[in-house]
Amino acid sequence: MTPLDKTLKRSITINGSEYVITLSPSALKVTLKGRRLGLELRWPDLVSGESALAVALHASIGKFPSPRNGPPLKSRRRAAVHPTRRPRSR
Repeated sequence: MTPLDKTLKRSITINGSEYVITLSPSALKVTLKGRRLGLELRWPDLVSGESALAVALHASIGKFPSPRNGPPLKSRRRAAVHPTRRPRSR
């Protein structure tokens, strides 16, 4: 058997969306292709069974968008308006 001593990445298509699976000595990570953030399960958590709770939590908050919705949009922050200041008029 070959030991996992460095990171290994593979792509996979699931229900029309492309994902990247990353296997490292410390964890298993699944991300949308072109993104950095995703689901990560550490090996000790996976083996102990604690990962089931993490997977259920991520599923309940919709970590990955459905293929119909496309990639998540970046959040837009509105400029905070100070309650005691009036906006400048030109």
